[in-house]
Amino acid sequence: MNNYLIDERTANPLLAAAFVNPVEISRARTILYMELSLQCIEAELHLFREKFEQSLCTNVPLADNVIRYFLDRRGKQLRPIMTLLSAKMLRGEVSASTINGAVAVELLHNASLMHDDVIDASDERRGKETINRVWDNHVAVLMGDFFLAKCLSCSSDTGSLEIIRALTRMTMALTEGELSQMSNARSHMLSEEAYFSVIEGKTASLFAACLQIGALSVNASADEVAQMGEIGKKFGLIFQIRDDIFDYFPTNDSVGKPTGHDILEGKVTLPLLYALQHGPSDEAQRMRDVLFSSNVLSNEDALSLVEFARQVGGIEYAQACMKKISFDVKQQLSCFPANECRAALMSLVDYIIDRKG
Repeated sequence: MNNYLIDERTANPLLAAAFVNPVEISRARTILYMELSLQCIEAELHLFREKFEQSLCTNVPLADNVIRYFLDRRGKQLRPIMTLLSAKMLRGEVSASTINGAVAVELLHNASLMHDDVIDASDERRGKETINRVWDNHVAVLMGDFFLAKCLSCSSDTGSLEIIRALTRMTMALTEGELSQMSNARSHMLSEEAYFSVIEGKTASLFAACLQIGALSVNASADEVAQMGEIGKKFGLIFQIRDDIFDYFPTNDSVGKPTGHDILEGKVTLPLLYALQHGPSDEAQRMRDVLFSSNVLSNEDALSLVEFARQVGGIEYAQACMKKISFDVKQQLSCFPANECRAALMSLVDYIIDRKG
């Protein structure tokens, strides 16, 4: 038995729990390195979290109850983390505008999730019941609006018109991306170009804005802001492809959606798209017939499409796309001076690829 593995798993409980599975060991190492990397913004994260919770104060008892429920199930806060890392990587420190910008992007992100859960009639997110499930759609929509209003307030507190513009552009791109996905649902005109166009709007635009806002908050040059936007966009592409891959595997509490959920909603994501284009012609045509034969897919139909994508190599293709984009991200980041925050952003790339939810 490898002594290095014995020593490492003894020193770290994450690795000890993962010892029986090499893939889990790799994932556990990535999580550990990510946690260590974020020590470079530990103080800034504390300021962000204080400001974030302060921004949600209200005198309405119902809103207070919803906010408490929301705070108990908050996510990993990757987007504000990226904003903080961007600013500190470029200038070695963050400003009050950075903190307000980080709060604004997290508020906007969560507002969009609340509205998405209503649109998708989702009952569960992050392993817990959604706000629309615990209360109702009216409360969920109004709370999403409340978060949006708070986002506007925080964006104005940055004192930067450019940051406000970045948030505005991103909000428009996010909305247009969602509308494009709805209009393309189960479209007979399937292409990777259309797929990437949708995810650039609905996901990558937010990640791009996070890094741009960090740069703008510390008065970075126009070239630096543009570079951070390109890097952020690629972060978002990796994140969404990974999110789409989750749909092809059994449910876990971190993801909070059943296998084939996206397909049931008519979303043809990268693994299935690849399989339909590159699988055996007869089988691919049969799967197209399943996909387009009726307005409503059954669970059995969705699972057969999932299995087809897995057998034909759709998962491996999507993973290869992630790896290619992640290489590009690291190459672009390597153009900036080496420091702890640059290293943390590089670790974040690996974390997004290896994450389980």
